[in-house]
Amino acid sequence: MNENKIKLIAIVLLCTTITSGALAINYRYNYSKMRDDYQATLKDLENFTINVNIKIDYGNGTIKWYNNTRVQIGATLLDVTDSVFDIEYQTSDYGSFVTSINEIDQDSTHYWIWNYYEDGWNMGPVGADQYILHEGQIIGWSYTSFQ
Repeated sequence: MNENKIKLIAIVLLCTTITSGALAINYRYNYSKMRDDYQATLKDLENFTINVNIKIDYGNGTIKWYNNTRVQIGATLLDVTDSVFDIEYQTSDYGSFVTSINEIDQDSTHYWIWNYYEDGWNMGPVGADQYILHEGQIIGWSYTSFQ
């Protein structure tokens, strides 16, 4: 191999090394910036949202939890239920009542009822559209028999 080819190979390797280093530094910078932006966005999101825990009891032994569900401050139980699940509901003078969750419809023997956990499970005092959720609250929907 002549000396010019060796010099050319050395120059190519040097350029490749410099380019790789520059790309690695650029990648690290962009990664750090995106991570910082993500953390700032999460912090902003915490100022406008709360976390709630939602239980769905299908009445057949199947219970599913949706813990740390992030919802907008001031959201009603109906708003959150509608955004998390496939629901149907009816509105009356007494408020809105959920009639179906995830294609499980109320019928002549069963209905959907909501409750909240505070020193044990308590029946919801108002319709789901009137109940404002609070940080860390535990809410449950149960497919319940009329009996």
